[in-house]
Amino acid sequence: MHIILMRHGEAVPFAPNDADRTLTPKGKSQAMNTGSQLKRGGWSPEAVYCSTLIRAQQTAELVIDVMRLDVIANKVEGITPEDDWVDAITMIENRASNNSLFVFHQPILTQIVGHLTESDPRYVGHPHAIPATAYILQLDAFLPGIATLVGSYQP
Repeated sequence: MHIILMRHGEAVPFAPNDADRTLTPKGKSQAMNTGSQLKRGGWSPEAVYCSTLIRAQQTAELVIDVMRLDVIANKVEGITPEDDWVDAITMIENRASNNSLFVFHQPILTQIVGHLTESDPRYVGHPHAIPATAYILQLDAFLPGIATLVGSYQP
């Protein structure tokens, strides 16, 4: 199975609370750029999930639009920056199907990628997870070190 794990685009630095931070114009462009690259790469997510925070929802919706996907962004709990990456893996595993896209946040994004590919959540992979980075993982189970990073896209 392949899954796509993506960081949201650049967000405004301040808002009344973290959940209200929206994408900047640059962040919107980043999300659309990465979505275009995913499409050109032949990826077509069959399901899209995003965190409950506005910036992840906006990113997911822009990717869906630019890729012309016939899906909706499903908001899910458990993949915000404050959530534990171990619990986030379980949430992802429970929803993942082939070519699922998950849009969420740092630091848990790279912790999950490091755990699944290198058995080390502290592993700093390449490319670094700048805003709107998407990692494509191939895996048969959500166990430490068994996933293969088969591609990555950045704006």
